[in-house]
Amino acid sequence: MSKMDAEQMISLMKDMKNGERIKFLDYLFHNHFGVKPLDDMIIATTNYVEDQLDKTLNEEETQILKLAYESGYGEGSKAGIEKVLKGSN
Repeated sequence: MSKMDAEQMISLMKDMKNGERIKFLDYLFHNHFGVKPLDDMIIATTNYVEDQLDKTLNEEETQILKLAYESGYGEGSKAGIEKVLKGSN
């Protein structure tokens, strides 16, 4: 298999059905760009949760919150991209 340049990949994408295009873009997004939130966003969320609970989270609680936030952020980004892609042809 020979290497392809961006123009060749774009040309192939134009001929793909919408479902195949979504699958390909999903692969690129999750394997080459990532979906991690910014550290500032995690800190702000942690501060908000601590204020709502009126307590300082311990290290374990902070780690759980961070993992949950990262997972939710990633899934939310993925769902948003899928909605956008489904709307275009």
